[in-house]
Amino acid sequence: MNYSKEEYLKMYELLTFGRKYEMKVPELLSTGKLPGFYHLAVGQEAIQSAIYLELGENDWASPHPRCHPFYALKCGVDAFTKEMIGKPGGVNGGVASYVHLYDPKNKICPSNGLLGQTQAIGAGFALSLKLDGSDDVVVIGCGDGTLEEGIVSETLNMIAAFDLKVCFIIENNGISISTPKATVTKLNSPGDRAAGFNLPVVYGDGNDILECRELIRAGIAEARKGRPNVVELKTFRLRGHFEGDPANYRDSALVEEAMKNEPVGRFARYLLENGIATQEEIDAVDAEQQAICDATFAAAFAEADTTPEHVIGEHLNYA
Repeated sequence: MNYSKEEYLKMYELLTFGRKYEMKVPELLSTGKLPGFYHLAVGQEAIQSAIYLELGENDWASPHPRCHPFYALKCGVDAFTKEMIGKPGGVNGGVASYVHLYDPKNKICPSNGLLGQTQAIGAGFALSLKLDGSDDVVVIGCGDGTLEEGIVSETLNMIAAFDLKVCFIIENNGISISTPKATVTKLNSPGDRAAGFNLPVVYGDGNDILECRELIRAGIAEARKGRPNVVELKTFRLRGHFEGDPANYRDSALVEEAMKNEPVGRFARYLLENGIATQEEIDAVDAEQQAICDATFAAAFAEADTTPEHVIGEHLNYA
């Protein structure tokens, strides 16, 4: 599919925002300003950006908690950033962070820090939508490690058995925390598991935003017809499982090689090589997105901290 120059630049803008937003976390952690425990999706920006661009206006998303840039784009950059660092102006009043977020106004299903629970909740929302006779789709995100949880198999079975309007996206980065997938499964690829539930599956390059968009667009269209499906997108996690993880379990040469194919730089090269954008335009997007990320974190830190009274009040509001 061909896009206008503005659309191509928008894709690059989203990719760049995702990378720079995530990289603010290690920058701030190193200064001691940022509290908490963070799992970043650096290197996996193309999948998140494609989902954001292809979701229908009333479609729901149940992304895995690693998707901070996607959450920020859907919930509002300032509101999500404040939520992530526990400020009262956050999406859920600063009491949820990114692991237990819920934003019905922006069609974000509740997330949960226990592996497999977010996917089950997303399927529950899809069942509710079907019972209401809705045409809206739920896009459920799942890491290849989370796929090993038993509850995910139960979830996939329910999605298939009830023909729920779900596009189930597997982000295959080839490693579960610190365990290479090939050492714990005989599957050739995580998406092969779809066959056990008679769900159709397609495989794609998770570092190519254009291919990601094409496959996700088709998956959502099929789901909207009541034909649930699985999309597996192969990518690479460029940092450790969590910030502070030295990732000594992975050959540094493998990471170095993966950097040559990471989605942000790859798409910038695509735009330049095909005469879609100039280096000056690329640089302008980089600077603009860096300024947005700097400003949103600065605004979040400038807000007063939560108080015990506020936390109790927010808990009662969401009870």
